[in-house]
Amino acid sequence: MRALVEYTTFRPSSRSLGSLAAFVSQHAPFTQYEFGPVMKTLLYQLEHCTHCVAMARDPVTGELNQMVSYVGWVRTTDEVAREWLENEGRLTMSPGKHDAIAVTILATDDPASVMGLIRHAKRMNVGKSVYWKRYFIDGRAPRSRKVVKKGEAGS
Repeated sequence: MRALVEYTTFRPSSRSLGSLAAFVSQHAPFTQYEFGPVMKTLLYQLEHCTHCVAMARDPVTGELNQMVSYVGWVRTTDEVAREWLENEGRLTMSPGKHDAIAVTILATDDPASVMGLIRHAKRMNVGKSVYWKRYFIDGRAPRSRKVVKKGEAGS
C-alpha cells in the first residue's frame, strides 16, 4: 500500500476535526480515553498545523479517500519535554518559543505508512528535537524516546 499513500496536513475545519476524531477514536489507547481531552488535543493540533496524516489512494480512481495513519504533536521546549519524558513534570505547550516537539497522538491502520509519516513530520520541524512516550493499555510502563536535533550533545 506504500506507493498509494500520500502525506499531508489537514486545514482546520469542523469536517477535518470530525475525521480526525473518528479515526483516532478507533485506536487503542484512545478508545479508553475521555472524549474531552482527546478532542481538545486534536483541535489544538488541527488549528496549529501540528499534525500529519497518511491518506491512501483508491487504486481505481486515484483519489485520496482513506486515512490510514495520524500523528500529532505539541510545540514545547527541550527542558519541558525532558522533564515530561522522565515523569518529572507536565507537558506544556510553548508555541511562540519552541525548540522541541512532543508527539502526543499516533494512530495507524497501516504500519508501513508510519515511517513516511514520521519523515513528513520531521520535514515540518527541521532543527527541533522530538520526544514521545508510548503508553500501553495492558498496564506496562510507558516507553520514552527522544531524537535530538543535530548539533546537540549526544546526537
